[in-house]
Amino acid sequence: MDSHLNESAANLPDDSLVPQDGFLFIGELAKLTATDPKTIRFYERVELISPPRHGRFRTYLASDVRRLKNILTLRRLGVPIAQIREILDMLSPEEDVLASEKAVRHLKRHLDLLKTLQDELLSQIEKTNTALDSLVA
Repeated sequence: MDSHLNESAANLPDDSLVPQDGFLFIGELAKLTATDPKTIRFYERVELISPPRHGRFRTYLASDVRRLKNILTLRRLGVPIAQIREILDMLSPEEDVLASEKAVRHLKRHLDLLKTLQDELLSQIEKTNTALDSLVA
């Protein structure tokens, strides 16, 4: 795995920072993971995380912290929401996405797709440069 990727995942605080009472409110989770609360709510709306509600408050457990960290890691890699859902469904609640062989196989397929897209973009750039060169000449 790319060392930069491991660094970005390592920069997220450890689950051991979840308070003694066992849960966090959204502001605390946002601060802990350096994530905007609106982003967390978006992940709730698309059902990537579903914390228990207590009245109008959501409470996040250690498993929610781990799941959010996995989501953030996958988003940094450009993995679409639908694929994130598939990958998360393969993991146990305490499992790190980069430590799962199944998830890593999925990420390798994602990398293959990115490489294909890169080749297509390079081809389009070359064609655009050629077209512009012919206009200037």
